[in-house]
Amino acid sequence: MANWLIPVDGADEISLKPVEWIITHRDDWKAMPMIHLLNVQRPVSGDVSQFVNADQLRDFHREEGLKALAGAQAKLEEAGIVPVLHVSVGDFAETIVDFADSRGCEQILLGTRGHTGLGGTLLGSVASKVTHLTKVPLLIVR
Repeated sequence: MANWLIPVDGADEISLKPVEWIITHRDDWKAMPMIHLLNVQRPVSGDVSQFVNADQLRDFHREEGLKALAGAQAKLEEAGIVPVLHVSVGDFAETIVDFADSRGCEQILLGTRGHTGLGGTLLGSVASKVTHLTKVPLLIVR
């Protein structure tokens, strides 16, 4: 079974665009790929580790990551697609690429605002960095 990765930040509808694309095209494949939803949490900065132990910090990241994934998970499950949920901590683009490599993902699907011209950029900074770092095929969904 193919492994596909959809990074989800949970902040807005942009990261749900690939989820909607998957749902729209779910009948186009002989076998539905395994959909991995990944939320990447920012590392906590400063001297937080002096006040919060590693288990509490890990639980915090996991809880916040699962909250961010909830909308994408619900949309997929309503369509009969059961995703695998993942939460990681690190640099967004590097973590996405490392995850795709380590899980043998054949496709990464990213949402983007699709701005063009001088008033915006074609891709957001994370999508642009993923494009440069990954060897995995990348589908940008606008």
